[in-house]
Amino acid sequence: MKKSLMISLVVAALVCAFALPNLSAAPKAPADIELKAPFKMRQAPVQFPHAAHEKLVPECTTCHHEWDGKSEVQSCAAEGCHVAKRAKKGETPSFKKAYHDLCIKCHRAEKKGPMGCKDCHPKG
Repeated sequence: MKKSLMISLVVAALVCAFALPNLSAAPKAPADIELKAPFKMRQAPVQFPHAAHEKLVPECTTCHHEWDGKSEVQSCAAEGCHVAKRAKKGETPSFKKAYHDLCIKCHRAEKKGPMGCKDCHPKG
């Protein structure tokens, strides 16, 4: 009786130690992401080094402001987010404005990273 109880407790401890952290862990993000608008762009899509930014930006919600920390991160081009080509004052910012405001303002504040059009948008 004591032996089976002990085995059960060890198995339960192992399950808790290895399985439970994986259930609550945030999804793993890709190292690089192509940022592409949900409409025809005049510039080439941006090749975004996500892994490098994960090390620099302490909170994921700095960029993923609607993310709950558990579910799959939705693209900013997903329905209901930054899908407009142009947005009026007071509306959700357009795709272009959302990215440019976030990225360029941060790069200027940090005084590093790409800041010009061609730095992010290679000729395409």
